[in-house]
Amino acid sequence: MKGLIRALLIVALGSAWSAAPRAAGTDTTPVAVIYPGVREPYRAAFVAIVSGIEAELGSRAKVAEVDPAETSTDIAARIAAQKAGRVILLGKYGLDIAQSLQTPAERLVGAVLARPAELPAGMRGMSMVPSPAKLFGKLREFSPGIKRVNVVHGADENDWLIELGRSAAQEQGLELETVRRDTLRDGANAYRDLLGRMDPATEAIWLPQGSPFLAESSVLQMILRTAWDRNIIVFSSNVAHVPKGALFALFPDNTEMGRALGKMASGPPRAGAGLEVLEQLDTAINIRTANHLGLGFTAGDKRFDMVFPSR
Repeated sequence: MKGLIRALLIVALGSAWSAAPRAAGTDTTPVAVIYPGVREPYRAAFVAIVSGIEAELGSRAKVAEVDPAETSTDIAARIAAQKAGRVILLGKYGLDIAQSLQTPAERLVGAVLARPAELPAGMRGMSMVPSPAKLFGKLREFSPGIKRVNVVHGADENDWLIELGRSAAQEQGLELETVRRDTLRDGANAYRDLLGRMDPATEAIWLPQGSPFLAESSVLQMILRTAWDRNIIVFSSNVAHVPKGALFALFPDNTEMGRALGKMASGPPRAGAGLEVLEQLDTAINIRTANHLGLGFTAGDKRFDMVFPSR
């Protein structure tokens, strides 16, 4: 049950944790931490992230759970009252506020599914999109014989993620084969063609975050059904695909993500904008798919943080 609840939270965030704050060097400048008040169980996810930030920044972290109706003017007043030199804004609410926030404090955004183009000029942030390098590393760990990763993408502002994938694949000795299509019909046809000609022993399919083709349930079902029939590994940036049949996905470790945001906020100022993909990740596995592929995994394997089916 715990694993299932956690899965449902991934888009909005995930588990709670607490730790004793550690000293944050000699810098005593306050860091405002803003997150929206939301209903449980989603609130627990923000609490987990904040606990990680506080573990990194200690008493420098000035945390405020705010009414989502508060405006950027209200938030600017909070930051000024705290004399904060930086502010960490969490969630989609935080990203929206950052667009119009008028403050001399450096702005950082985290705990949100975002693309570089969505960040205002000069801002830094951490997307919840899993690092392609981490995904490919996990693929190599689970199936060392894979040599080529195939991905279908569209005119969906995912080019930045595909480029990161190219670099990650090259560094890990993999070939990344990309197929770009513009319409849902062409994307579905591209998957059909790909699944029909792939070598299951050496090739796998990566399902990227936010693909317009995968939003169509019939396309996703076709991919996973054909992959099952042909013993093809399908892995994903979206944990929601795992209970449906994808072999594995990576999803946020919320406390460690908070620690990473705390480190970002405690480091020296950096010129220019920057959006980091998430490196602090846990692993979800579909053990039924793994057994079908003959990988020899067990549900009790400590490498897995979430296992499907849950029973």
